[in-house]
Amino acid sequence: VLALAALMLLVACGDGEKGTPKLETTSPLPATPVPVSPLPTPAPTTTVPVVTATQVVVDERTALQLRVFTQLWETVRDTYVYPDFSGLDWDEVRRRYSARIEVGLGDEAFYDAMQEMIDELGDEHSGFYSPQEVAEEEEQLSGQLDYEGIGIYVTVPKDKAFAVLLQVFPDSPAERVGLRPHDRILQVDGIAVVDTDGAENLDLLQGAVDSQVRLLVQTPGRDPRELAVTREQIRAQLPVQTRRLSGTNVGYLLLPTFWDQTITERVRQALESLMAEGELDGLVLDLRTNGGGLLTELEGTLAIFAEGELGIFASRDVERPLIVKADPIGRSLELPMVVLVGRETESFGEVFAGVLQENGRAQVVGRTTRGNVETLWQVDLEDGSRAWIASETFRPPSGADWEEIGIIPDVEIPVDWDEFTGDNDEQLRAALELLFQAPEE
Repeated sequence: VLALAALMLLVACGDGEKGTPKLETTSPLPATPVPVSPLPTPAPTTTVPVVTATQVVVDERTALQLRVFTQLWETVRDTYVYPDFSGLDWDEVRRRYSARIEVGLGDEAFYDAMQEMIDELGDEHSGFYSPQEVAEEEEQLSGQLDYEGIGIYVTVPKDKAFAVLLQVFPDSPAERVGLRPHDRILQVDGIAVVDTDGAENLDLLQGAVDSQVRLLVQTPGRDPRELAVTREQIRAQLPVQTRRLSGTNVGYLLLPTFWDQTITERVRQALESLMAEGELDGLVLDLRTNGGGLLTELEGTLAIFAEGELGIFASRDVERPLIVKADPIGRSLELPMVVLVGRETESFGEVFAGVLQENGRAQVVGRTTRGNVETLWQVDLEDGSRAWIASETFRPPSGADWEEIGIIPDVEIPVDWDEFTGDNDEQLRAALELLFQAPEE
């Protein structure tokens, strides 16, 4: 039986592979085969074959895979936001993948095949996750991270052959050796982060506590350098960075994700701390690393800055409004604001920036986003795997097709996160200029 979550979510980013922000994640591990008691071996005769325990396990595994596959295929058939499947013959897909499974697949090959099938939809948003990946997803969702690594939040940008650091955890091994946001990781222990066939090797960043990993890294505008980093147990939350911008009364708040049930509360605490230091003249909200997440966190964070009916979520048959009830902190509903966006801003990150721009609450600076605003429904499958299926799309009051055009900044500065450092952030400078412009007569 399918378990369709009542809570609507957006995944962290894009295609679930390249472009997905992650915490030094490991590669998918094979799931444990379905345990089956060995059948008794019949007395050998010339007419009765011997049935081995191995054969039974394989048969049971194939049967389970076919059930999971059927659940997934039928969910897409019944709920996918685009009823024509974007031109894909969904019945032909069923025939093709069921034939592959019936021949016999190992667990890892099966999970890879299910991801391939979802990728064929072409929306660069829906995804499939093995049981191991589901466990990692749940940990990140809780906001309480606990793993062995070096303490970085990274992504592999689309069409680039390296990983880029979105954040570095405070007092982590990565921070102590000088790694900073915007740095690129080119190699891990002499192995390219991205193979020639596009496969990622970020799992090599993780390892046993006190073991060492060698990185080839590059700060934008500088030559590559080698670093040795000793892994530790990382127990932390993804940082919500805040500060007052030098020489101003403008606050800066980096909102890294909505894929964390603690984000709204931590944003509130961060803003309260900024305001406690003195009156703010403006606020810069940085969403350049935000790839989306929970609807509850989108709504909760929006409520600090805006209110009203801000758009519509539309499925095949039903429309439901995005209605936000204001829950301000001090002058947060009136405070002049600029939102920073980039190529890594996706999903509810785009919706957040777009509704504030269209509502007149904020101006937007940065690079036009990719356009990826479908809402995903969670589907938990029999074997512990999970799928996120695009079942709605978001429409702002203006009717603009953000899925097609992305969020277009008021001030376009076409540089990517991996092309600058904190010392030469042209997008942030442009945001300050907007906040200090004299109002028009």
